[in-house]
Amino acid sequence: MEQEQLRNHLDRIGQHVHEICKEIAEVLIIVHPTNSNDSATNNSTPLPVVNETPAPAVDEKGRISSRQLATLRKLCNEKIDGNWNSFDASCKARFGKAVNYLNTKEASVLISELIGGSNGHRAYSPNH
Repeated sequence: MEQEQLRNHLDRIGQHVHEICKEIAEVLIIVHPTNSNDSATNNSTPLPVVNETPAPAVDEKGRISSRQLATLRKLCNEKIDGNWNSFDASCKARFGKAVNYLNTKEASVLISELIGGSNGHRAYSPNH
């Protein structure tokens, strides 16, 4: 019984670590947008160098990785005018869950659709 309780605690810790990794990926996207044309002034203090690619999240039962989530955020900004709430709502309607709770296969399908229907998937439309 104690081993089962310990396993449950460790599983919950793993879930929290997974969520933290996804949040860090989202912060990195906000702090370092790929399309930024703003140049810093010469008087500003330079920012520390940060790895632009978030580390992959703990693979937990095939849940979306932080890398996939970051890619979806970037594609949402590029392809559908950054309307994340609308994108998230369409995922809930289509898959029955928010983007953060998609599995890796579902996330891969969305990424392919947003890129333009590669890998045999149809092009993404918010009205799926």
